[in-house]
Amino acid sequence: MKAWTLLVALVLGAVATVANAAWPDRPIHLIVPYPPGGGTDLLARVIGAQLEKTLGQPVIVENKPGGSTIIGTAALTSAAPDGYTLGMVFDSLAINAVLGMKTPYDPDADFAPIIKLAYVPLVLTVNTAQVPMKTLPELVAYTKKNPGWFTFGSLGPGSPHELGFLWLKAMSQMDALVVPYKGIAPALQDLVAGQIRGMFVGVAVADAYIAEGRLRTLGVTSPQRLINAPNVPTIAEQGYPEYDFVTFYGLAAPKGTPPDVIDRLNKEINHILQLPDVRDRIEKSGAVAGGGTQQEFAKFLTANMTKFDKIMSITGDKPK
Repeated sequence: MKAWTLLVALVLGAVATVANAAWPDRPIHLIVPYPPGGGTDLLARVIGAQLEKTLGQPVIVENKPGGSTIIGTAALTSAAPDGYTLGMVFDSLAINAVLGMKTPYDPDADFAPIIKLAYVPLVLTVNTAQVPMKTLPELVAYTKKNPGWFTFGSLGPGSPHELGFLWLKAMSQMDALVVPYKGIAPALQDLVAGQIRGMFVGVAVADAYIAEGRLRTLGVTSPQRLINAPNVPTIAEQGYPEYDFVTFYGLAAPKGTPPDVIDRLNKEINHILQLPDVRDRIEKSGAVAGGGTQQEFAKFLTANMTKFDKIMSITGDKPK
């Protein structure tokens, strides 16, 4: 009986190995929980086009927007864990969780992390005519003496742009009035016009206005300075060493996806992220190419959840 059991196990193992070795033998679906045309969608299509070349199968990008990315993420977690459904994941995994939003999935357990594709540092940008200060400490000191003077454009409660600023506001004890907007375009328009005095943006978004001298950057949210803006100091350098805030793009699969499939995807995409054309397109969007092991990305996601929980507790915005 034991010999028969062993034989069955060996046969089943061989079948599974052959099945996984044949992967992929049909199209792969890549879920993007945002509408077509945005930065997330474009990055997914860039990565997907390269994967088609290396895997030899079509990669079909499916846009499933809505519900603060919950709709698309739920479609990912409910898909068969066979390597034929992948999905983009973001800070919204942690943000939705710490905001207490109900989701049909467990953000800690229902994913198989694959790789961090890129991360996006933000820059604290101010209207040059309205804000004469050239460093963050100068701005903080002035706001404390002039309550309500500094108006900050937010992309809405729970947005990374607002949470990143609320964390800085709490750490620095600066006085600022947060003004909500429904999107980056109207907020940036009001910043350039002087209707608000500052906001967090991706550096690529404000590049033209910075070059014209209409906007000025006072600090970068990442722990390292930006390659394309080396003269702008980090926020951490200016008296807040714990400050490290970036948004990110990642790739994941449903829980239970075969490890060998995850490993191959990780290796293929690490190679793709090193291609000069891909890196150039990522950097022009204001992001920094990612990479690394599946284990590193899993640790990053756990740390990111902890960080947002800490931010919520510090800022007092976590639901009671």
